[in-house]
Amino acid sequence: MDIAGVSAHLQRLSSEGKTPVLVAADGRMEGVIAVSDSPRPDAREAVAALRSMGLRVLMITGDNHAAAARIAQAVGIDDVLAEVAPGGKAREVKALQQKGQVVAMVGDGVNDAPALATADIGVAMGAAGSAVAVETADIALMGDNLLKLPEAISLAKRTVNVMRQNIWIALITVVVLLVGVFAGGVTMAIGMFVHEGSVLIVILNAMRLLRNTQGATALSRSERARAAHETGRPVEPATAQSSSELPS
Repeated sequence: MDIAGVSAHLQRLSSEGKTPVLVAADGRMEGVIAVSDSPRPDAREAVAALRSMGLRVLMITGDNHAAAARIAQAVGIDDVLAEVAPGGKAREVKALQQKGQVVAMVGDGVNDAPALATADIGVAMGAAGSAVAVETADIALMGDNLLKLPEAISLAKRTVNVMRQNIWIALITVVVLLVGVFAGGVTMAIGMFVHEGSVLIVILNAMRLLRNTQGATALSRSERARAAHETGRPVEPATAQSSSELPS
């Protein structure tokens, strides 16, 4: 095959979203190998779940534009930045932050480490991620299930809501007791009884967060419904793993 034919073949493979690799022996080209990435099976559901929470999902990759566009279309991502160097990823994250946005970066490779360190929240896929990415990130998901990411965000929101509820319970209890003391209707025994009762309420309220360990998903029903509408497939709740099932 002549140079023109090889060039046309390489361009065709690149336009299909594949990375061509030339194979040569003794200074002579013998063939071309096309390499392409495939999205994780749960990537589309994870992206839909994140978007259903009102989050913007942006793909930043070092792959060529055609390959990036093919993967982005497969998983439902509209915003794509391709052919970005490792340092460029960090600059893109910084640019988003300068616009007043809170950025969470998800990655698993050495090239993602600068962006993970720059982002407000760095999330590494611990099971498949490099040691550098895991050490740099703020959070490491010790598994390959991408649905754990929207579940973690949803769980964090629930935790903040419970914390606020418990603060209000404590403040209201203190105000009621103070009013009762000044009014002369609250004795030491009554005060202790009401105080301990409020402590039990706070504990029981916080224990609602443990429902996720019983196999319930952290994604709400409405969030799963919106994600299923975007993907055309139901987003099933992911069951929690016991410690013996986690990868070592």
